[in-house]
Amino acid sequence: MDSLEVSGAYGATVKAFFGIIDQGNTAIIEVAETSGFKSIKGPLRSPRESITKGLGELIMHGITAGVKHFIICLGGSATVDGGLGMLQELGLACYDRSEKLLQANACNFHEVVRLDITALRELTMNLQFTVLCDVENKLLGSQGAATVFGPQKGASEQDVIALEKFLTQFDTLTEKALNKSMAQVIGGGAAGGLGAAFHTYLEAKMEKGAAYFCELTGFGGFLEKADLLITGEGSIDEQSLEGKAPVVVAQLALDRNIPVIGLAGGIPLSISPDLQRYFSMLLAIGNKPVALEEAISHTKANLTRTATQIANLLCTSNK
Repeated sequence: MDSLEVSGAYGATVKAFFGIIDQGNTAIIEVAETSGFKSIKGPLRSPRESITKGLGELIMHGITAGVKHFIICLGGSATVDGGLGMLQELGLACYDRSEKLLQANACNFHEVVRLDITALRELTMNLQFTVLCDVENKLLGSQGAATVFGPQKGASEQDVIALEKFLTQFDTLTEKALNKSMAQVIGGGAAGGLGAAFHTYLEAKMEKGAAYFCELTGFGGFLEKADLLITGEGSIDEQSLEGKAPVVVAQLALDRNIPVIGLAGGIPLSISPDLQRYFSMLLAIGNKPVALEEAISHTKANLTRTATQIANLLCTSNK
C-alpha cells in the first residue's frame, strides 16, 4: 500500500492510498480515494464544482513509476465531471473559439468547441486499463450519471439539468474527436461518468467490480471457514442487485449455506423480496434523522454501535 497527495473532489489536497502488485507493473486505484466523499472537508457543495483531477494525478504518478496496467475501482465518488479532470491531467486538451487552451470543468465547458487527444494518446497508447464497475447506468438520460447519481452527491434539480447539458456537450465533442460516443457505454454513468471516459478515451476493459475482486482475492476460499458473513455499503437497495459487492458476496455465502447480515447507511423503506432473499438481516446504521453530511461524518460511530449490538445478540444466542 502506498499513498500520494493529490487534488480532492473540490480541489483541496487529500492523501490517496493505492496498491501496487505484479512486481510494480499493476496499480489498483480506488476512485473514492482521490475524488470521493473522504476528500471533502466541510459541507457538500454542488457536484458541478467537483473534479477528477486527483485521479489523473495518481495515474500519472503510476505511469512515471513504470506501471503498465491500472485496475480502477469505480464507486464512492463525489464527482460528476465525466472524467474530464482526469483526462486533462493525462493530456486531453480543451480549446475555446479563439483556440485558447482552457482548464475545463462542468461550469465552463460551454466555452469549449474542440478537443485534442494527441498528447493523451501518446501517453497512454501502451497502457492497459481495467475498470471495475457494479452498475449498468449509461452516461446520459433518465438513468444517467447526472439524474441518478447527481442528487446522491449534493446536486439540486437545477444542478442535474446543468450537469446533463454539460455531459451531453462533452459527448458531442468526444464524437467529433474520436468518432465514437460515450453515451452508449454500459456502466458509463458510474462514478459521475468515469466509466464512459475510461472506456471511450482509454479503451478500458469493463468488468463487474465485485465479482472481479472476489476472483482476484480468492474470497470464496475464505468463506469456507466462515459461519456468518457481515457485509455493508453506503446504500443497499435495488441497484445493489445489478452486481454490487454486498449482493455478490452474499450470493457466494448463500451458495455455502452461510447466513448474511447487511449493514448500510440507507436501506429502502420497503425491502423487496428480490433484495431480502440475500440477507438474513438488513439494517440501516443511522440512529436518528440527520442531514447527509452529518450522517457521513458519523459513519464510524454508527457502524461501530450497530456492529456491537449485533455482536451482543450473537453472544446471547450462543449462550
